[in-house]
This record gives sequence, C-alpha cells and structure tokens, in this order.
Amino acid sequence: LIDRYGYWFYVVKCVPGTECRCVNHTTHAPDPQCKLCLGTGHKIKIVKVFGTIREKNEETLIRDKSEFIGILQHVKSTQEVEVAMKIIKDEYPKAKHYCYAYKINNKTKCSDDGEPSGTAGRPLLDILEKRDLDEILIVVVRYFGGVLLGASRLLSTYVEAATKVINSSTLFSIENRYVYHLAMSYKDYDTLNRIKNKYDYHIENVTYDEKIGIDLLTKEDNIEALINLFPKAEIDVMGIKQIYVKY
Repeated sequence: LIDRYGYWFYVVKCVPGTECRCVNHTTHAPDPQCKLCLGTGHKIKIVKVFGTIREKNEETLIRDKSEFIGILQHVKSTQEVEVAMKIIKDEYPKAKHYCYAYKINNKTKCSDDGEPSGTAGRPLLDILEKRDLDEILIVVVRYFGGVLLGASRLLSTYVEAATKVINSSTLFSIENRYVYHLAMSYKDYDTLNRIKNKYDYHIENVTYDEKIGIDLLTKEDNIEALINLFPKAEIDVMGIKQIYVKY
C-alpha cells in the first residue's frame, strides 16, 4: 500500500510474522476498514523512502513560442551525468539552453546554463530534493522562441516542465536488502517456498545439486530467524544489496 502526501513518498510495510487483532480467527480474514493495519491483517510500519526512475522519460511544454523539453534519467555517478548530457545535446542540437540538476546520494549540482541566475538550475534541484528523488538527473532543454518571459515566469515554466516529466515517470523506491546464501535440503527449500511470502523473503540465483543453493534477500537482519527455521542449512552472510521497488 502506498500513499503520497504532498511531495513526500511513504511506503506502508507489513511486519512479517505478525497479525493484527482485527483478523477473524474463524475466517482468517482481516477487517478491510481497520485503521491499525489498513486492511492488511498484519502490524505495519510507515517508512519514508527515496525514489528514482529506471527508464528515461521526456515531456514537452510550449510557452510563448519557446519549447521546453523536460528529461528525467537515472544516473549513479558524475561520469554517467557527463555521458547523459552529451547524448542529450546531440539529440537536441542548436537548443539555446540545457539547464539541469542532479542528485546522487549526497552529491548535488545544478546549472542555469545561461538563463538568469536562479531561474532554472536551483529550482530543478529543489524539486528533486523536495520529492526525495535520488540517483537522478533532470534536464530541461529550451529552444528559444523569440519572446522574453521575464525571470518570474521563466522560473515557473522550468518548474512546470520538470514537474510534468516527473509526474509522468514510473518511480521506484531505493531500498536495501540483507543478503544470505543458503545451502539447504530439498525439503527445507519446499518449506521456504511455502513461507516466503509470510516473511517477505525474496529468492534469487537458485542452483540444484545435492543441496539447493539460493541467495535470500530480506528487509531485516534475519540471521537468527533463519537459523531457527532451517537449523540444518548452511547459511553465509553476504552483505547488503540495493534494490529498486516500483511504487
């Protein structure tokens, strides 16, 4: 369940292995109107998440004969920003301005690219920060149509172009998962498949031999629970992996 409050994104997560008091013990069905669990049947926690996109997206806005092209792209390094900007300039040659902003973890940068100071780059960066977007590059390409908009109207147009492309993009939350490698019997593997949804486990890289090998991704540090559930399995802690979950 996902809700959006203003610019911030919050994800409502079920706590694995818990049950809300609204669950009917005869039918095992939760009350869909329950305000404690929001109809999930489990205890919940609300987490603010950082978001990004996975596919490049573009939107166009026309204002007094000027064309503003908003471009949103996933980037993970400043080198990727440089490559992306070169490609965009090749795709849209002879544009008057290529205003941009990016946010990659704690690293940010913005540029007005010749527009009046503070009318483009900084507002673009403000939008990324207000919406908790990360690993993201936003560019607004402007083909000048001959009409001066004035600083105030120019700023609002860049904000509108940026908002338009963000709102039409598919957003993903950036989340960390604990990764464990398990070598387990076929019987334990069958058990794992039966309970994986209950505990919100995600299975990757399955190999079949005398034992089954898997990579198991969990939201919490679940090493003790795994040892209790599968005492005969060989369990190695592999670290933390970043994944992208669609809103």
